[in-house]
Amino acid sequence: MDINLKNVSELLRAEKAADARKLFDEIPFGNNIEYLLVKGELEQKFQEWGKAYNSFGKVLEIDPLNTEAKTRLEMINGILNYFSPDQFNP
Repeated sequence: MDINLKNVSELLRAEKAADARKLFDEIPFGNNIEYLLVKGELEQKFQEWGKAYNSFGKVLEIDPLNTEAKTRLEMINGILNYFSPDQFNP
């Protein structure tokens, strides 16, 4: 993995999302799995669900068996499809 992408991932894990985004914005666009996974993770952290969904979807276009992208897409689907029956029955 590119050292800058690795640093972005480490910042995200350290809950330093703003620093991660700043560093990521300095990385030239890449259309490879590593870049797209980190991009999606960053977008997910900032609750940019559509962008994150698209990034992980692109990973699956490149590698249809990528389990991390599949798992993250399932998680996003769960978040976007979530509803509470209590909200409708006060």
